[in-house]
Amino acid sequence: MKKEYLVSASEMKQLDNNVITKTGIPSLVLMERAAFAVAMEVMEYLGKFYDKKVLVVSGNGNNGADGVCAGRILAEYGYCVDICVLESHHAYTEELELQLKAASKYNISILSEEAICTDNYDVIIDAIFGIGLNRQIEGNVKNLIEQINASYSYIISVDIPSGINASTGEICGATIQADVTITFGFYKCGQVFYPGRLYCGHLKKARIAIDESSLYGMQPQMQAYFLEGKDEKIDFTRSPMGNKGTFGKVLVVAGRKSTAGAALLCASSALRSGCGMAAVITEEDNKEAFLASLPEVMLETYSSNEQDASVTSKIKKWAQWADVVVIGCGLGMDERAYQILRDTIMHCNKTMVCDADALQLLAKHEELKLLLTKQTASEKREVIFTPHPGELAALAHCRIADIKEDRLIAEAVSGEYGVTVVAKDADTMCVKVGEIKYLNTTGNDGMATAGSGDVLAGLTASFIAQTARTPISIYEAVCLAVLTHGYAADNCVEKCGKRFMVASDIIEAYKYILK
Repeated sequence: MKKEYLVSASEMKQLDNNVITKTGIPSLVLMERAAFAVAMEVMEYLGKFYDKKVLVVSGNGNNGADGVCAGRILAEYGYCVDICVLESHHAYTEELELQLKAASKYNISILSEEAICTDNYDVIIDAIFGIGLNRQIEGNVKNLIEQINASYSYIISVDIPSGINASTGEICGATIQADVTITFGFYKCGQVFYPGRLYCGHLKKARIAIDESSLYGMQPQMQAYFLEGKDEKIDFTRSPMGNKGTFGKVLVVAGRKSTAGAALLCASSALRSGCGMAAVITEEDNKEAFLASLPEVMLETYSSNEQDASVTSKIKKWAQWADVVVIGCGLGMDERAYQILRDTIMHCNKTMVCDADALQLLAKHEELKLLLTKQTASEKREVIFTPHPGELAALAHCRIADIKEDRLIAEAVSGEYGVTVVAKDADTMCVKVGEIKYLNTTGNDGMATAGSGDVLAGLTASFIAQTARTPISIYEAVCLAVLTHGYAADNCVEKCGKRFMVASDIIEAYKYILK
């Protein structure tokens, strides 16, 4: 597992400039290395079938020059290569002019758009647009992209599939559907954000002398963990002299008469991911369910007509015992739920994970929000929100569509409440003011199933509890929980498929990915 920066288009251009101006490596040298990586990918696919045909489709910029250079290298190795440079109102870059001149020395055919038939090629190298694209694609270029996608050719994109905004992942009218994308130096945000992520195919990163030594004081705004092996394990150091208290105590405040499942999933996820002890405060109707399904937890129940003071006393007792409290799963939105959340905020000075109904209550009741922010500031405790788009929209008092359009709303909520926000979505993002944003790279649409969020809440609390005695920060533990949650779901897909998967299967998969 490796933590890496994700960069925007502007950040990548600055990194490229840093290497050229501060290390003295010329642009053409970087281009030759990038092109060689693309050519090697083509050769790996084609093997020694030199009669197979390769088409380079080039724009008028340096991304096109990378593609033309790759075509020339392939011709040097004996492959049949044609190049098509798309017509443009803009002049060719100097680098593209040089690469076309070099390609002509190898008798490579330079074809017009009208002269090519995409179905005649075994491999198409997409070098139309690079990371600088910020306009809508229309007309002949859009038509050509659609033709390329409809062909039976193996498509390799240079740096990023043409048509994806490298900073946001948005589709600019049309985009190449690549089989493989060879990117350079750093992964781009638009390659991991949806929908851009869907079009990259197998994403590979080539080393071309641009790496973290090229930052020169730059601080990219986004990071991600990348799993380096298919069967990689996620490991926390555990002391062989430890005991159940050493590995953390999690309190789950969750579940009402009709929502025992939410509490069970949350508590089970916490225990199955390695915390030493878990206690649950829930309505007494859920007692038999817990005794039958999860006897390992310590159980504290309250009746539907129990006095508020009695429930408050139980919350105070267990909040003092716990290292981490997770609240909200199946808690409800009634007066009793309000009281339980208020008491937990007031009497818990430990790290809190707020999910589901707890978030809706905070969004609905301004006094709860003010109490939480006041207590968080005075106690200097960490609070984590784990909202799905609907809950995040409620917290931000905006539409779900606004959340989809502006991912930075999560950062605004983080600042407003003074919390870490795990903005759950197809590409979950973790945000905390003052920290680098984390974009998750694991998971699949099989996770869109009831209870998946309850599982993440328990897992997050567990990881925070376990890492309390390690150098791992709470924020990093949160990010690792999101990674693990998605990775476990990916493991489930291999075994049972997306349609069959339910939330408890994600917990079951922990045994395969946690040492």
